[in-house]
Amino acid sequence: MIVTLCALLALATQSPDSNVIFRAGVRNPIYSSTGRLAFELKGDLWIMAFGKHDAAVKLNDSTVIVQVTSGPAWDREPAWTSDGTALIFSSDRAGKFDLWRVDVDESGGTEPATAVTDSPYSDGEPSVSKKGDIVFVRGQGPLADLWTVIDGEVSRLTKRKGAERSPAFSPDGVQIIYVSELNGRRQLRIGSIDGADDRVVIGNMQVEYPSWSPNGDVIAFVTRRGRTGVWVTPLDGSYTNLVSVKQAQPTWSPDGQQLALAELPRPAPGYNGDPNRLGDRKDGDDGALDGRLWLVPAPSLPDADLSQISVDASRERTAHNAELFDRVWSRMKRLYYETNEADRWDELRAKFRPQAVAAETLDKAEAATYKIIQHHPQMRSEVSSSAGVSSANPLATAAGAKMLSKGGNVVDAAVAVSFALGVVEPDASGVGGYGEMVLYLTGMAEPVVIEFLTRVPEHAGLDNAALLENGSLPRDGPVVANVPGTVAGMWKAWKEFGSGKLKWAELVEPAVELAENGFVLDDAFTTTLARERNRFLKYEGSRALFFPDGEPLAAGDTLRNLDLAWTLRQIADSGADAFYRGAVAERLVSDLRGKGNAISSSDMARYYAARRTPVTGTYHGHTIYSSAPAASGGASLIAKLNLLDQFAKPGLYTEDAPTLHAMIEAWKLSPSLFGRLADPDLWPVDITPAVDKDSAKRHWERCFDTDSSSGPEELQTKGDDIACADTVDVAMSWGEELPDCSWNDDRGCLASGTTAFAVADAKGNFVAVTQTLGTWGGNFYVTPGLGFLYNDKLRSYRTDPAAFGARIPFARHSTSIAPTLVFKGTGKKKTPLLAVGAAGNAWITSAVYQIVAATIDSDLGPQRALELPRFLVGVQRQNGKVQDIVVQIEDGFAPEIMKTLTAMGHEFHRISLRGELRMGYGAAVRIDRGRVRAGADPRRSGAAVAIP
Repeated sequence: MIVTLCALLALATQSPDSNVIFRAGVRNPIYSSTGRLAFELKGDLWIMAFGKHDAAVKLNDSTVIVQVTSGPAWDREPAWTSDGTALIFSSDRAGKFDLWRVDVDESGGTEPATAVTDSPYSDGEPSVSKKGDIVFVRGQGPLADLWTVIDGEVSRLTKRKGAERSPAFSPDGVQIIYVSELNGRRQLRIGSIDGADDRVVIGNMQVEYPSWSPNGDVIAFVTRRGRTGVWVTPLDGSYTNLVSVKQAQPTWSPDGQQLALAELPRPAPGYNGDPNRLGDRKDGDDGALDGRLWLVPAPSLPDADLSQISVDASRERTAHNAELFDRVWSRMKRLYYETNEADRWDELRAKFRPQAVAAETLDKAEAATYKIIQHHPQMRSEVSSSAGVSSANPLATAAGAKMLSKGGNVVDAAVAVSFALGVVEPDASGVGGYGEMVLYLTGMAEPVVIEFLTRVPEHAGLDNAALLENGSLPRDGPVVANVPGTVAGMWKAWKEFGSGKLKWAELVEPAVELAENGFVLDDAFTTTLARERNRFLKYEGSRALFFPDGEPLAAGDTLRNLDLAWTLRQIADSGADAFYRGAVAERLVSDLRGKGNAISSSDMARYYAARRTPVTGTYHGHTIYSSAPAASGGASLIAKLNLLDQFAKPGLYTEDAPTLHAMIEAWKLSPSLFGRLADPDLWPVDITPAVDKDSAKRHWERCFDTDSSSGPEELQTKGDDIACADTVDVAMSWGEELPDCSWNDDRGCLASGTTAFAVADAKGNFVAVTQTLGTWGGNFYVTPGLGFLYNDKLRSYRTDPAAFGARIPFARHSTSIAPTLVFKGTGKKKTPLLAVGAAGNAWITSAVYQIVAATIDSDLGPQRALELPRFLVGVQRQNGKVQDIVVQIEDGFAPEIMKTLTAMGHEFHRISLRGELRMGYGAAVRIDRGRVRAGADPRRSGAAVAIP
């Protein structure tokens, strides 16, 4: 018999008592020895007790729920003391996640709680032994380790490499079960409080959240990849029995007769360059979980005799309303308004908080809280003058601005920004990378693309088995570096389109100075170092540069890179030849070939950047120019806009339900580019079927439904002659699949590590550039003496030698980058309007698509457009088949339109906390009435500068 505790928000509006609310989001359940079940409910701790109680909220004749903690802090991961009188838990109530203790009685918690630990690192996932010893996790991602608190002394328990999570004391307090992970291999292990007798129990499953049975002879755990479900195993791991097919966190009842299973949220999205500004984020902190909690006999047949009842935690309405509002307001203040617009942010609190507190229903409280997001002041300052630069780092933006102030043109400025970004964002781009530039100078008939994508070395084709490890290319390291293109691309742009007023060396000099003199690191690159520690530490050059004393550089540290300064000085003095034929090339080839790469001196010498024709389209009376094949971003963007162009009256997509519905459906209905894009010098690339306007119109008329979302079944149903979308191509055309990235482990949960920037002047000259290394950190390898990371794009080709985009000699790789220029009007009368680019794999098209649409349809300036929340249409697959279409969103959309679209059948997965901007960094400049307006994206360290 399974009894389900589920939070039904619909009950809130049906309750006759306006002071009672119903909330969703049950997580981290844990039983006490006396039978009380503690759990987290959206940032507060609650207890369910089975039996007669006078105090607390009564759910039925035998069950009550009491609230233990409350307030704007986020409390989570409770663990009972052995006598059941107190909870140890993790909380950010001191500004970072530490362990705290709160005493508990039948009426709830006896605040204030007291701190148990205090460290600069994140502490969580505690477990308490019979003696009162505590084992917990300190650190995040690959840096997570097991620590203990014994008699008030805090010390590290284990010395293993890799991540360690989910520790739990055995009932007798002698042993500890935990999960470890290294190089993508996850193990369920048993150790002890003294660190001895550590052994593997399960080594062939993706184990999470282990829990002891009361007599200590069986362990329950969950898997969310491979064979998914809740399992039990004996201590020797000799067998595993499936208890439930649910993906839920298990905990045993004291009598051992039942398991409580708390539904797990969707796994977090992969790291996408989002700086760690909110501490230790966990799956479900965004509040997107339904909150179901099952009680299942254990062990039993999977999900036998399923039945359910509907109950929920309740509390006084105004207290909840205040907490809801204060959490959002204080979080956004911490992220964006500590110094910028602080007074205005305080004014908004005074204006809207009383409305939220007094709201009679949950919907009205959500709507009042949303008003501070809707009316938020600028998170960064938009600037306006006769010329402007927008990039991901203020030091790089300043380099471009310096060139403009010295009389250079927008191309000169772009070259300076490019080299400077390679110094200050070494994980995102650099001379070891690649990209594309879309540029327009007054007097040109049409914009042009400078394409500088990487190329396969001559002897690195599919027939070179020496490159493989266990039948495939390595995931990182020197072997997977392709011939870089950035230096050649910048050289070609300067030679053909530079002002002629500034010498090449002047453009590179700001980057040389930054590398030579050093600069203070921010929270962007240092987040990559911390999260990808294991990859970087594999390689001597990376360790020496980024991990002094074995620890990653942190925000506030100064990075001096004298090796990179030498490399850049060679390039400054001798141009691109220094990199491809001179001293840099000699060191590069000697080192990489010695480490197994196939690159040769002739591969370097024969590299060239190409001039391409941008992919072009029109949208609501504007002309769009974007990246050229082998890049897919431009064609993908035009395909979406061609469909959306059929929607006649768009509004602002964050505020208007029909517009957001149309934009999502245009994404789903876009023709796939899979198998159509590759190096146009080696394959007959034809993107006409994807970008043809007439085809888009017919497709929209046949497949778009104004009243409902199209799911996998509708899209795969044959229409007049073809399906609205191809089953095989769904994942390729709809964005990234939702992976299990909750640990950010070594299996490749990274999205593409990219940066973008834009430059314009009031005369109508403008440039958009996207450049990258491939992933955040590229191949994680630095050649000693050269000082830069390489791309990892040898892995980006198909392995069928007859396929488009196969790994054959000299082939340029495909990429999703989409630097874009927008003109107002069409034909000969069109005038420059917007230069935009974005970063982050599938989020690139997301950001550019949404910025372009909002600029054209809602006449937004670049700052407002950059600060709009993003959405990304992705898929959920099981056994290779598409099961769900899921729209990942930053949580900043109007609650009413989210309800409307959910009722239409859209499924949303919130990937940020309320009011937080997290994915899809962008750069944008707008030419507007004889002036340039430049915006700065707060998702990274975006900065904009205007030039007098």
